[in-house]
Amino acid sequence: MAVAALASVCAVGSAGAASADTTVAPMANPSECRYETMGDWGGRALCKKSNGGSFRAIVACKSATTGKIQYFYGPWAKTGTSTAYCSGDTRALFAGVGLSPTVRT
Repeated sequence: MAVAALASVCAVGSAGAASADTTVAPMANPSECRYETMGDWGGRALCKKSNGGSFRAIVACKSATTGKIQYFYGPWAKTGTSTAYCSGDTRALFAGVGLSPTVRT
């Protein structure tokens, strides 16, 4: 009995997902990306093609007093650049880029 109930719920969900008005566009991670540290204060990332996704800058910064490494993140972007800033007494060591196949804000 539980199997029959589950089958009917799945069938209803499947029928709704396959309706003619539903459009699903394929999405992928951004591509043709570059990233770099900007002096000792942060890093930036740039992707030429969004492919329906988003990207953000990531920078690893090291504290001058404790030696601890912290990661800071720029805002999600679909176009243009994203910049991440070191905070306090930290200085940029290296930069990177975070990718997402969906649009993030």
